[in-house]
Amino acid sequence: EILKRVMFSYVRAQITMTTGPPNAQRTGQIPALWSTPSKNLLRPLLPYEDPPTEAELANHTPRSNSVDWIDDHLKSTCISPTDPSDEQIVALVKQRGYDDALIPLWDMFNHANGRYTNTRQTSVRDAEGVRVYASKEIRAGDEVFASYDRCADCEFVNLVWGTPEIFRDFGFVEPYPHRYHLEERIWFEIVEVDEKDGDKGNDGDGSGFRVLWDDGITWPDVDNYGNPDREGIEFLEREVTKFESALARMSEVPEEERGMVSQYISTVIFDYKLAIAAAERDLELEEEDEDSSDDDEEEDEVEEDEDEVEEGDYVDDDDEYHEEEEEDDDEENENESGRDEL
Repeated sequence: EILKRVMFSYVRAQITMTTGPPNAQRTGQIPALWSTPSKNLLRPLLPYEDPPTEAELANHTPRSNSVDWIDDHLKSTCISPTDPSDEQIVALVKQRGYDDALIPLWDMFNHANGRYTNTRQTSVRDAEGVRVYASKEIRAGDEVFASYDRCADCEFVNLVWGTPEIFRDFGFVEPYPHRYHLEERIWFEIVEVDEKDGDKGNDGDGSGFRVLWDDGITWPDVDNYGNPDREGIEFLEREVTKFESALARMSEVPEEERGMVSQYISTVIFDYKLAIAAAERDLELEEEDEDSSDDDEEEDEVEEDEDEVEEGDYVDDDDEYHEEEEEDDDEENENESGRDEL
């Protein structure tokens, strides 16, 4: 009851600070509050903490923490199973809070990373309270952004969270850069490039994007998965097929949710295809380097064999001496020896 009173107070503070549409906080923004058709479509497409049980798979009723966490964990314990306002309070705290801290003004700032980020902050556990500083020049009229996954209190969240997790927990597709941390030991980030600076993207393809793999240098704290091998590329291709299949079922999703669901699925398909193309190019370059290295080794071996053959000896294609020529040489030597004796 104390927690609920705090949440209600927090919601009232949020409502007081808004000026009505279009700035007011809309209800049902996160996937956990969306319709059953949207949840059914998104369950296999969003990251989850606990995989479906065998019984759920057998009964074709898999659950997922990505969209079912309110229904499965809160409605049976601390919120009303029938009052929509309780759901909205929980969702608002999830969207705007820092897990165990609520900061009514700072919580209202929108999320962005990369070139859009223009603030930095101290920890919410700082003894002097949270302090927010401009990280670059902010002109009058510019929007001030916060980072939801690369902040003073995010710890390792910035390494394992990415675009799917932002969509799952906040209900929107973040602007680039996009980050993906997949179970098949694949970790990459897609960033926008500025062609004015001479950066043409991956391999100069002019896509306007560059794929950055976990190379152990750019992000030394990550597990250093490296570039995907052939199996990793095939996994990404299967994921693209899965998402494209879901995109073909968009007619099942209610119209008010269709735009956001479609944007998320289309974004992942686009990003995965960029990653596949970049991984294919990297793999081809590696194979070319290996072939070139093998050719150099063969040339070195041939040169060594030639050095071992004495001058005047003839070597066939198999690097073997002609026995007949050796026999002729032996006979000539015997004749010369006989003449010397005479």
